[in-house]
Parts: sequence; structure tokens; C-alpha cells
Amino acid sequence: MTPETEIKSAILNILSENNAISLATTGGEYSPWILGAYFASDDLTIYLLLEKSGKTLANLKQNPKGALMISQNDAMKDFLQAQFEAALLPDSDEDRVRKMLVAKMPWYQTYTPCAPVRLDVSKWFVSSLARQWFPAKVLETSLINA
Repeated sequence: MTPETEIKSAILNILSENNAISLATTGGEYSPWILGAYFASDDLTIYLLLEKSGKTLANLKQNPKGALMISQNDAMKDFLQAQFEAALLPDSDEDRVRKMLVAKMPWYQTYTPCAPVRLDVSKWFVSSLARQWFPAKVLETSLINA
């Protein structure tokens, strides 16, 4: 297994074992801002629904670049950090993204109007105490064949 394949495998494992994500954004009136949300993924691409009137979506409209973290709030467990660029998807994609979220988390639901968003990650940082990946192993998405 190549180092890139091993890192990608670790990323995919963490994505499948976690439901929650923290996003850090800047650009709008509430800047910087951190949001906790639920996510689904397709390979290394992350999808989520963001509140249409929320601060995170407002920030992403001004500046689509941000950072994320996926962890179980336990430094002893593997966790991810990454740099992303958000793509605000058309409202017609909401049903598709919602189905991805419900397939991962059957209990998932929203209570306010939401917009579908895709996070295109340019650089992943994988930290693993068990693998002695400190500092984090880095995977640049543009350098791999996904």
C-alpha cells in the first residue's frame, strides 16, 4: 500500500465513522464563525445542508474557502482537519443531498429552510496517535487519483 493510499484509507474510515463536522468560515458580518453540522460524503467529497439564513452560509457566499474538523473530541482517536472550498449547489440538489444524509443517519432531519452545499477539500490532515501520525499526515487531493 502506498503512503497516499494508506492516508486516503484512513480518511475514508474517519468519514464513515463520524456524523458531525465543525466548519470554520470567514467573510460575513459574523466572521470568523464556527458551526457544527451533520455531513455525508462521497469518496473524499463532503455534502451537507446549511440553514439558508445562517451565518455560515452567509460567510461562504462572501468567501467560499474555509477549514473543517471531524473528530470525536478525543485526541486519542483519529481525527481530520482540512482546507476546503465550498460550492453552493442549486436548490434542486437539496433532495439528493438530504437522501445522502438520511442514508447515513436515518434519524436526520432539518427544521428550517436549508441549502445544499458541497465541500471540495484541497488538503487533508490526518492525525492518529495509534499510527504515530503526529504531526498529521497530509494528503493533497489534487495529487491523488480518487
